[in-house]
Amino acid sequence: MSSNKIFTDSTTATLAEAVKDGDAGKIRELVAGGANPNAEGENGLPLLQWAMLNQTRSGFEALLAAGADPTRGDSDGNTAVHLAAQANTPYWLETLLARGVSPDTPNTLTQATPLMSALMTERSENADLLLKAGAKLDAVDRQGNSALHVAAKINEMGRALQLLEDGANPNLKNARGSTFQRYLFMTPDKVLNGETRRQREAIKDWLLKHNIPIEDAQ
Repeated sequence: MSSNKIFTDSTTATLAEAVKDGDAGKIRELVAGGANPNAEGENGLPLLQWAMLNQTRSGFEALLAAGADPTRGDSDGNTAVHLAAQANTPYWLETLLARGVSPDTPNTLTQATPLMSALMTERSENADLLLKAGAKLDAVDRQGNSALHVAAKINEMGRALQLLEDGANPNLKNARGSTFQRYLFMTPDKVLNGETRRQREAIKDWLLKHNIPIEDAQ
């Protein structure tokens, strides 16, 4: 990607090129001279996310040191924390969490959490990092869906069971008035593999053990 095509302001384009090159010294110099580390390009792309898309760790770290805000959303509302949660390496997320960035940083449009992003993209290691950092199990998006709803929707039965065991609220209802069980039992047994079926049965056992009625078991 060309910096000056994404960032039309000349000063920002120069900073973006330094970020792409991973030139920490140049980044410090440009920011000290007035360049904005939180400038946005095409589709509201923040420079910090530009660094991530270009896989430049030194540029990423230099921007953070210069004051770049990882909680700023792009045009879809996704922040650097969400992008990190979706990444195929834990580096970005580890770096942000080590700097004290909230694991519950909301998508600026949908309010979806990074944990939801990690689940949707099947980044199990990143989901574990967020949970270890204290991600709230019952945080919800604008539709009232929690991470437990998301795990059930994508048939991540093992993760759903883990969330329940860790304290997620099984009675939480979304804007449609549905608990996670609506989605848990949506897929017929015959199309699930053996392990997923076994995990779903374990969730049923957990619910019954905790005196929670099975809503729509097949």
